[in-house]
Order: sequence, then structure tokens, then C-alpha cells
Amino acid sequence: MPVSPREPWLITMKEKPILTYALDATDHRRVTAEQCLDAAGRDDPLEHPPLRCPVCGENVHAAHMQDRAHTAHFVHIAGERAQCPLVNSMLPVTSTFTTIYPYDAALGHQRRNEFAQHWQQHLAEIRRHVPSFSVVRLTHGIAQADVLHMWSCPTLAQQDIPYVLLVLSAFIAQNPGAAHPSWLRFVFDASVQNIADLRQPRSAAPRLFRLRYRASHHSMFPNASHLLDWAEVPMSGAFLHETFASVMVAEAATFAQFMDLDAQASSQPGESRLFDD
Repeated sequence: MPVSPREPWLITMKEKPILTYALDATDHRRVTAEQCLDAAGRDDPLEHPPLRCPVCGENVHAAHMQDRAHTAHFVHIAGERAQCPLVNSMLPVTSTFTTIYPYDAALGHQRRNEFAQHWQQHLAEIRRHVPSFSVVRLTHGIAQADVLHMWSCPTLAQQDIPYVLLVLSAFIAQNPGAAHPSWLRFVFDASVQNIADLRQPRSAAPRLFRLRYRASHHSMFPNASHLLDWAEVPMSGAFLHETFASVMVAEAATFAQFMDLDAQASSQPGESRLFDD
């Protein structure tokens, strides 16, 4: 699978687990497995910082794979028991976002209306990573965000919304309608446990990852044992200022119908879908 300029850290799974880079626990710089093993060979204590998995944040160490090239990689010290979607097949498949924010009518409507005004740009950014992402899927994500009162989150930024919706979508069929589609799943690194964490003061920017799985023949959704590859996904607010391809007329109509129905429900006392508990 070719590596695109937007996916410079694509890792193809050859055996479980595999990490070709880790993060220095002190300054968050990337450290490759080759660098770590070379430093170990020199027995230089200055080159042995604590190292963390970029996805789950747990401790890792460098090792050689049992292939012909003895490829250098990182291994979770906890092995398959690590709380990491790359290696632990027992982790729940649901989104980590379960925090329901206090309802703030004014802020919530303002944020949601801002999103609605630029929904095609948000969808274009989502489709940059998942070309098959439908408008119906987008409306499902909005409905889920409504349940969480996401729009009332004080630190919610418009530039974060496409990535939050990708994470909320959990497993996405890469080939919808196929008998055995591959699946995509997007996860933030372990420092992001709720939406507010994206904009909290921090020493390192949050990271988003795309995981790609083969289909499971024994369960509805795959797990770490079905993982094909993973990649870090760059996050940027540039899409809000970019020219984007217009959606189809039918897609625009679907979104408009969803918003109209939602507005009608919101106008009925006790019937609001926008912030329904």
C-alpha cells in the first residue's frame, strides 16, 4: 500500500505487535527502533529515555522481528495486555467519548449553527480520509454529538469537529456493500479521553490515528487480531479555508431534510432532538 504525503507514518502489520517509532516520554520527540537499538549497542545511557507507544502511551522497548531482515520495531512491555487497540483484542469497540456536557442552549446552538454553515467543508475533510463517508453517516454523527451535548463543550473548536465525528463513527466499512469489507476506525491517542481534552493546555499536541482491519468471520466488528495497518492522521484547520468539491444535489437535500426535521423537533416543547437527554 503506497504511502501518501498526508500519511508519512504508515505502518504495515507483519507480525503482532509492530511499532517502528515511539515517543520520548520527556519531550515527546519521535524515536525510531533503529535509533534505540543503535544507542543500546553503544551502551550510551543518555540515549535510553523512557519510551511510550504513540497510540496508548504505555511503555515499549525496542526489539528485532523474527524476519529475514531482522526488522527493528517496538514492543509493548505489557504485551497483548496493553490497553492499546494495536495489540489488545479484548478492548471494547465502542467510542471512548461518553462524557455528556452540561446543556448550554446559547453556546450549543451557536456552535451547531456554525458547523451547519460549513458542513460541506467538514464533510470534505472527512472524505479526505474516508472517501465513501456518506451524508447519512454524517447526520448519524451529528445526532450522536447531540446526545453528548458536544456543542456545549466550552473548548470545542470548529477545526476539531471532522476528526471528532470520525472517532464517534467507530467502525466504518471501507467498501460499503461488499461481502467482506475492510474496516476503518479512528482513535485519538490515550491523552484524549473526552472532547474537551483536545484543547486543554498540554506539552504535546493530540494525535489522531487511522486503523485499518480485515473483516472478521466470527464477529460483527474486527479487533486487534484483524489489524492490517495503521497511520497517524494529520489534523489541521486549513480545510475551513480551502476550496472543496460541491456535494451532489441529493446529498445536499438529505442534509437539509435532516436539519429541517431537527429544527421542527427543537421547536416543540420537550421534543428537542438537538439536546435530547
